[in-house]
Amino acid sequence: MCNCSQVSGTLLASRPYPIGIIIPTHNRLEVLLLCLERLESQTWKDFEVVIVDDGSTDATPQRIEEYQRKGSLSIRYIRQENTGPASARNTAIAALQAPVCLMIGDDILASPQMVQTHLQLHQRRPEVHIAGLGLTRWSDSGQTVTRFMRWLDASGLQFAYKDLLRGTPPDWKHFYTSNLSLKTQFLRENPFDESFKTAAGEDIELGYRMHRKHGLEVVFLPDACAEHLHPTSFQQACRRMFNVGISTRRFHELWPDSVNPVRVSTVHNTARDTILRSRWLLSALTTVASALIL
Repeated sequence: MCNCSQVSGTLLASRPYPIGIIIPTHNRLEVLLLCLERLESQTWKDFEVVIVDDGSTDATPQRIEEYQRKGSLSIRYIRQENTGPASARNTAIAALQAPVCLMIGDDILASPQMVQTHLQLHQRRPEVHIAGLGLTRWSDSGQTVTRFMRWLDASGLQFAYKDLLRGTPPDWKHFYTSNLSLKTQFLRENPFDESFKTAAGEDIELGYRMHRKHGLEVVFLPDACAEHLHPTSFQQACRRMFNVGISTRRFHELWPDSVNPVRVSTVHNTARDTILRSRWLLSALTTVASALIL
């Protein structure tokens, strides 16, 4: 599952923590440090943190080692070759000792009550198939939330929290690993599919698989709020949607009877490849689309 070259951390407690947090990271040192600072301010203090460094080439190893010596969090740091977020999460889940696993991103800034709200759900609902979905919003500090980013929120292209806040029942399509908790053993028995190499689609596939095989129930936790520190331009969103398309194709290969597979014609493939290879055409289309959206 993992090719680990380094594992470091504090001595294990005499008993497991009731909840643990896993954070995959790759070349995001500065925002990762902000993420850890927010975790230090939690109202619930009894938790462990497992960071899996998926082949970072920045100063993450050195700075996290320093943080472990000075910080108040119980952190284990695992370094592996760059194999993608699905592999990194599986590595972290395998290392976690706590019976409840809270998955967040390295760019997630937790509100003070986030961890406690997740834990309370699993204390109330000990059934193995229960998942807790926290609310994630753009951070107003550390970035400029552009009109385009707000449009992404309103459109539901990235996350559908707007619908959930209006009362739409959550299901496997809302299996967002930026702020999501499940029983650790359930995740070990149902790992992320490591054939998904980019951060787009591997979470939804696991949510669908758990729904189909085990009756996954997702509970929305708006009080488990977090801020997303991830400045996103139109071009970055286009790259993400391209990866989403690749992941969607993989999803339909794995689950051909889930919905009608997307059928992409030769003409569409040719047009896509032409646009991606032509920098001036891609730039022109980006400019036009940005003007229409922004």
